[in-house]
This record gives sequence, structure tokens and C-alpha cells, in this order.
Amino acid sequence: MAVTHQKKIEIVQELQDLVLPQKTCVLLSTNETGESLDSSANFELRSKARKGGIIVKVVKNTLIRIVFPQTPELSGQTYLAYLEDPKQGDEVTVPKVIVDLVKEKFETKFKVLGAVVNGEFLDTNQTSLLSKTPSLSQSMATIAATLNQFASKIAVGIKEIPSGIARGINAMATK
Repeated sequence: MAVTHQKKIEIVQELQDLVLPQKTCVLLSTNETGESLDSSANFELRSKARKGGIIVKVVKNTLIRIVFPQTPELSGQTYLAYLEDPKQGDEVTVPKVIVDLVKEKFETKFKVLGAVVNGEFLDTNQTSLLSKTPSLSQSMATIAATLNQFASKIAVGIKEIPSGIARGINAMATK
């Protein structure tokens, strides 16, 4: 279906307002995939992404190039995935969810073209690597667990000193 010039202006404005300020957005394509896309796979991908707080939209390639001139030449049907609420994630949130979804269930229907991260285009391989990077919350949890483990060992060590003294005194008293 043809899109009017006015509608294209509205779409570009929406992309500039909602997507351009985001830390990361991922580009997907149905071009050069093993199977044709059916409506149930399309709906399933979008609903699973939505559960992760991610919106997936089909956007005309020329409009994507207007908003993200750093992207390579696009062909076929292109999807744009971005966070519904940009404050709810970091740079790896969208690539992590989308790459995992595609690998898990939609590998023959969708292809990850890349991602735009803080204004810079990353190709498919770089996007895959980014998706394997721990998120900010995962990194903070790892640091907290390490600090907690360290504090626990100090507490056990401190507790062991009086216990050792008490055992020594007890041993001397029994002699």
C-alpha cells in the first residue's frame, strides 16, 4: 500500500522523536531468509518482543535512511526494534532480546541486519557480540555478589580468631 507524502513526514517525525534518542535500536529483515514470513510468525515475534518492553515496527527503508543515514543500503521488508520506555534498559537490552528471539525461534524468517548504538551502526556480527555482553543490571549483580562473597569471607575469618582462641584455651584447660 502506498504511503502518502504527509504520512511519510509523520513517520519520520515519530522516528526522530521516539527512536533517534534511544541508546540502541535493532534492524531486522525478512529479505534473504530461508522461508517466507507468515502472519502468525510476525505476530508471535512482535508479541514476544512486546513482553520484553520492545516495540517492533515495519518501516520503509528510505525512511530509515533519513533518520539513520549511517545504516547501509537496505532492501526487502525492514523491521525496527526499540524500547517502549528508553529508561528501562541500556545499550544491550534490545540486541539481547531480539537476537535471542531470532536464534530461538525465528532464524529462518528474520535476519538481524545490525543495530544503531548511540548513533553508530553495528553490523550483524557486532550486534551479536553486543547481545552477549552483560547488561548494566547483570554487571551490578555480579559486582554485588563478589563484594558479598568477600565480606562473608572476612566475617568468617574474623569469627574464626576468637573460636581458635577458645579452642586453645579449652585444650589447655583439659590437660
